[in-house]
Amino acid sequence: METQQRLLGSASPTGEFVPQDIQKQAKIDQNTRQKKVSACNHAPRSELGRSHSGPTAGYNTMAADLQGAHDSPQYQAQRSLEHDMSKVDSAAIPQEENQQMIRQLETNPIAEEHLIHEVREIYAGLVIVEKKCIEVIRNLSQMAPITELSQDQWKTVISLHRMLLHEHHDFFLTSQHPAASPVVKHLAEKYAMPTRMWRYGIHSCLELLRKRLPASLDHMLAFIYLSYSMMTLLLESVPHFRGTWIECLGDLARYRMAVEDTDVADRDIWAGVSKYWYNQDTGQCPEIGRIQHHLAVLSRPDTLQQLFYCTKALINVRPFSGARESMVRLFNPILSAPADRHTLITSFVAAHGALFMHMPVEQFLARSKFFLSNLRQEVSRLGREGQQGVFITSCNIAAIFQYGDKDGAFATEFTYDGNTTADAYAISRQWAATTAPNGPNNHPHIDFSSQFAFRASSLAFHTLIIILGQAGDPNMLPTVHASMAFVWCLTLHPAAIQRLEPLVPWSILANYLNTLLRPDTNIATIEDESFPRIDDTTSQQLPEDFLIRGQTWSRLYYPAKFFDETAVEDDRSLIEEPSTMLPRRHRCLWLGVRIATFSRWMTYDQTRRFTSTRLAHEFAPISQSTDHLG
Repeated sequence: METQQRLLGSASPTGEFVPQDIQKQAKIDQNTRQKKVSACNHAPRSELGRSHSGPTAGYNTMAADLQGAHDSPQYQAQRSLEHDMSKVDSAAIPQEENQQMIRQLETNPIAEEHLIHEVREIYAGLVIVEKKCIEVIRNLSQMAPITELSQDQWKTVISLHRMLLHEHHDFFLTSQHPAASPVVKHLAEKYAMPTRMWRYGIHSCLELLRKRLPASLDHMLAFIYLSYSMMTLLLESVPHFRGTWIECLGDLARYRMAVEDTDVADRDIWAGVSKYWYNQDTGQCPEIGRIQHHLAVLSRPDTLQQLFYCTKALINVRPFSGARESMVRLFNPILSAPADRHTLITSFVAAHGALFMHMPVEQFLARSKFFLSNLRQEVSRLGREGQQGVFITSCNIAAIFQYGDKDGAFATEFTYDGNTTADAYAISRQWAATTAPNGPNNHPHIDFSSQFAFRASSLAFHTLIIILGQAGDPNMLPTVHASMAFVWCLTLHPAAIQRLEPLVPWSILANYLNTLLRPDTNIATIEDESFPRIDDTTSQQLPEDFLIRGQTWSRLYYPAKFFDETAVEDDRSLIEEPSTMLPRRHRCLWLGVRIATFSRWMTYDQTRRFTSTRLAHEFAPISQSTDHLG
């Protein structure tokens, strides 16, 4: 016990600022800040002057940055304006004799010099408190978990981290003040202050509390509520770092959900709160795979949603490799269960598990055929289960990309090269024209060099064949739309489509598109080169657009600013409106017309009919055979 007390109550290495009784320090009121900062200013430079490349940024370096702010044009202009205003004689302003009006209270604008002084003082105190938090957490983490801490010691740890959060709050308010110059405002980003606040002020303390559960439960709940309140306050007062605050709020709500073991209702509530914040974050940063992985964790026990979000995290523009470990934990219990007990969803997850885990070819073949057999029997139910079909399609696409493997067959095909959709389309048109198989000796090129990608593609397009067999079922349209969007993006990358074109069911796709042509079809819309838009009263975004968005292959699909001013997932209706049926049908037909303009796989003639080409008929035996799945 004396050792624990010494670890929590020891002074800083310099002997400055931190009193021996750390509990008294933790209760310092905000009104005594000047005394605390004065002690910081008298601390040795060796204590404050550290490189900002380490855990704590250097006080000397930031002081130099603040000194440079004095020489900025904004600061000089402000000083000149204050000098001119001081010459104005208030007596020269005419006043009406009988006017009885309360004079406006005199206000003194905050000078740049004062802000710089405040930022310097606040940061000096923040550095020392941050170092103390790091030291205490490191020492306590090295102690045996069976060693219990007293209630007072836990309160002391939380009080110390509360102080650090308050220091960060004051720093953000001061450095992001409207009167601050760009140099001062940039300091928070330059010294990674949001990241440091989360890492040293919140996360390290939460992990210490989590590892010592259940004894630390009450203190952990108190600290979660404290941190949550601070994040909501920063979300309102410092909007410049809105994305960071939102992700932190989602993480805190997830911690709160994880520690709730008794009340299922409370656990569900906090899971919903966490999803809300993460969905807010995906609306602002849809390309970040880390957020998708957070959503995968919150999707338990829904195995299909877990697989969807994990695979999306791996093939997003900014992938998150940590999702691979979550996929292994998802696959292990399903792969160990008897195959005859699998449902439609678990058989699908098992097929992906066999592929992801590099199991023998025979096992992947057997599990894939079992899933396809279940799908043929239950495909009509699939459309009624929300967006399950889109989840399945997205997972299959991720498998084609070998789950984000950097050495995969298509790893470099979809890297962003700066080309617009129009540029990529022009290049692909030229490729299609120069490689048209018109001659009798010009046979189609079939590349099966990557067995992994070939098996994944076979599974994906055989799934599509079963979906396309449900012509007339509007519930299948979201899945068809997602699949056609992927095929369209493939055609914009000649190297990719040349490998996969033998496996695409072109003839079946052309026949399906003909069933979508109805009397209410706007021919001008589907034949236009621009992205289809119905009218100004109908939402341009379909529910599956938000699932496709952010993935590597979809960057050339949507036009610029397509997702501006759209509601996040939690603000959208859970029940799909009937008005989405017509836009979705037009979207599929528009994609079909755009693909037909290559005249390589199918055509669209003046009779407004889709017809598969001779090349598509040559590919049909390959694309429709299940013998080569293994």
